[in-house]
Order: sequence, then C-alpha cells, then structure tokens
Amino acid sequence: ATAARFSGIRVERVKMILFLLTGLMSGIAAVCLTARLGSTRPSIASAWELEIVTMVVLGGVSILGGSGSILGVVIAALVMGMVTFGLGLLNVPGIVMSIFIGGLLIGVIALPRLFRLLRRGRV
Repeated sequence: ATAARFSGIRVERVKMILFLLTGLMSGIAAVCLTARLGSTRPSIASAWELEIVTMVVLGGVSILGGSGSILGVVIAALVMGMVTFGLGLLNVPGIVMSIFIGGLLIGVIALPRLFRLLRRGRV
C-alpha cells in the first residue's frame, strides 16, 4: 500500500471500490443461489471453502499472490464442477468427495514444488 501510494495510486479509493465490488458480486451470487434452490438459510454455503480454494489454486492463482488469470479459474471451476458431478453420478459419499478435493488441493500445491526439486537434483 505504501509503494502504491508513492506511485500516485489512491489506495483508500481503490480499496473502497474493491470492497464495493466484492459486496455486489456476493449479493448477486446469493440471489442466484437462492433462486436456484428456491429457499435459503444462513449456513447455505458453509464448507464450500475447500472447493473454492481448490478451484482458485487449480486455476493457476498463486497462494502467495501476484499471479493468476480469470480464464484459468473459470476453466478450473468447470473442471471441478465436472469432477464433483461425475463423483455424484457414481454415488460417492460427500465426505469421500471432500477427501478427494482436499487431496487434489494438496497435489496441486505440492507437485509443482516437487518437480522443481527433482529438476534441481535435490531429491
């Protein structure tokens, strides 16, 4: 924030705009989900954090920040949707789906690091 401020960017204004856009998009998502289900409750999207983080990381966004693309996240969301739909068609229980998605997240984070270590000859 300090470097951006010295570069001439109005940091407080940008933060306010981003918070407004985040609230707007959250509201639109809530209306769409409520319209799709026909009802709502306060805990309707609880435990979706694992799937969301997995989609974002699978889409190429760095967990440290600074890199990634919207197109990658959209493609990852489609892939995750197809995977969970396919597992649902196979009558896989929800807890097994969560374990699979957690394993996918660990793999997406760990495999690139492991490949880098193998290329350097450390392992």
